[in-house]
Amino acid sequence: MSNMPDGYYNRFDPAKHFDAHLFRVGYAVQAAEFNEVQSGLAARIQGVADAMFRDGNVVRDARIVVQADSGDTVCEAGAVYLKGAVRGVAPKKLTLPVIGVIAVGLYLQDSVVTELEDPSLRDPAVGARNYQEAGAARLKVEAVWGYAGDGQPGEFFPVYQVENGVLRAKEPPPQLDGVTQALARYDRDSSGGSYVVSGLSVAAAADLPSGEQVYTVSEGRARVNGYGVELNTSRRLVYAAAPDLRQIDSEPHTSASGDAQRINLDRAPVAAISQVRITKEVTVTLTHGGYTGAQDPLPDTSVISVLEVKQGATVYAAGTDYKLNAGKLDWTLPGNEPAPGSTYTARYQFIAAAQPAQADATGFTVAGAVPGSLVLVSYSQKLPRIDRLAIGADGKLVWIKGVAADWNPQPPTVPAALLPLASVAQNWSGDRQVSNDGVRVVPMSDLAGLQGRLDHMAELIAQQALSADAQLRESGAKKGLFVDPFLSDGMRDAGIAQTAAIVGGELTLPIRAGVSALPGDVAARVSLDFSLSPVMEQPMRTGSMKVNPYLAFDPLPAPVTLTPAVDRWTETQTSWASPMTERLTIGYGNRSSISQSTDDMLLSTSRRALETLRAIDVGFTVSGFGPNEALSSLKFDGISVTPVAQ
Repeated sequence: MSNMPDGYYNRFDPAKHFDAHLFRVGYAVQAAEFNEVQSGLAARIQGVADAMFRDGNVVRDARIVVQADSGDTVCEAGAVYLKGAVRGVAPKKLTLPVIGVIAVGLYLQDSVVTELEDPSLRDPAVGARNYQEAGAARLKVEAVWGYAGDGQPGEFFPVYQVENGVLRAKEPPPQLDGVTQALARYDRDSSGGSYVVSGLSVAAAADLPSGEQVYTVSEGRARVNGYGVELNTSRRLVYAAAPDLRQIDSEPHTSASGDAQRINLDRAPVAAISQVRITKEVTVTLTHGGYTGAQDPLPDTSVISVLEVKQGATVYAAGTDYKLNAGKLDWTLPGNEPAPGSTYTARYQFIAAAQPAQADATGFTVAGAVPGSLVLVSYSQKLPRIDRLAIGADGKLVWIKGVAADWNPQPPTVPAALLPLASVAQNWSGDRQVSNDGVRVVPMSDLAGLQGRLDHMAELIAQQALSADAQLRESGAKKGLFVDPFLSDGMRDAGIAQTAAIVGGELTLPIRAGVSALPGDVAARVSLDFSLSPVMEQPMRTGSMKVNPYLAFDPLPAPVTLTPAVDRWTETQTSWASPMTERLTIGYGNRSSISQSTDDMLLSTSRRALETLRAIDVGFTVSGFGPNEALSSLKFDGISVTPVAQ
């Protein structure tokens, strides 16, 4: 049973396949049967309408305008298809959240209206026994603008998508879902289904202070997977492009000076420098231990070598007097050593961590390193990659992140359901490159122009080949000569009558052909000799009568035969002999006098009305006159002519 308010019965069930109500004489009519008739008719109409429309398709107007900063939205009046009917919608103002993807659409709210809410529903039949009595109630269904989750009652049907305060592109109305599906299938089969029709150019803008990249997408139209997408205004797109990092440990560099020096790293751009190690040289004063053979620890760790140990004028020899042992000066060797408790100086080199200064994307400045020693740097590198911006059939702009690579990164593959608009080469140095490499429609005028340029280029290549051949010849033989490739009459002297013809890239003798009338132009019929043989005859007759005893008919007109009956001719205006030879046609195609095929070269065309026919001699034969019948006058096209008896 259909969902009906209390007190209203409706047993309509499409699974029972009832096609009509058959009301019988002598049986009471049920109120539920009237409800079933309406539900059955509505279901039948909806079945046909659903084949053409989809819930939420805009039939007329019903546009929305969204303010990106505040979320204030103006929803216009219009008509939208919902649940088997095209329903009108009143205008309304909404305030949308500006964060996230919000579905804006219509709430379908229904209510029952009786004579209590609307007194005009009472019986208006004056004088009838049922006057002003209650009758059937009304089911009111109203479509109201709203967005998903705003708390309004009724079933929600999305119509538009708003992402972060920006309205996604949508095909303009009327939106016929059945027709759109058929066109999309045809578009996919014929042209792949995804291409830019106009606009939709992507350009980079200034980045935000927080580091996000900003791009602009101009207005335009496209077909995505066979469906139309239109951006009425340009879009501002913020992309949080985070680089892929690679850790580089202890990259070596040679120190050039002990003062502050610039170190340019090998793999820029640099995301962050984690550690810098330098070889540092110091001289310290040590106090020898309280006994002979003591070990004196050095104040620094990671000591590489001890350069000098000295007390006054005495310089101690490494390996004889002392040795470096675990970061300490070991005096256990049998050589000389300072007196216990006395002080001495030691000069040594050790590996120290340095603080980088003036760091940027390519390097930093460091001080204190021993000249000629290694500077070891550990840092993270921003790997380059190529990202692609694409658009979906719902108008959503989608970023496809590429695979980062140290050398020659490749653009990512775009899914078949998306249309690529542009590729962005992310080099992380501030001058990223945007390439609008999406598939675009080429107008027919551009294709025609491209074909013309190719033909012109082929002609130039041929001329260049002939000119190069002439340049390679002996200078004495080519002096005062020029090269004619015999492609056209462009290099012939227009001041001298030319008696040769250029046909098919060759210089040949011309042909002056005459024009003769075709056999079909003669009015008389021509056939083989023949004799008549009777096949069926009736020589006998029983009587005769006059069909027209009063001779009430006009005399038969005299037959007139023109020779020639049809005139065909071609007018050629030229100062060269070539066109006459090239226009000769034998069998099929264009042929020259030596049966060499030629190509048509159409330079220009024009069309105008023919003012007069050409003047030719036309013969005529008039027959069909009776004996002694006088001929008073004879005119041809209003001009009197004098006949000659034959």
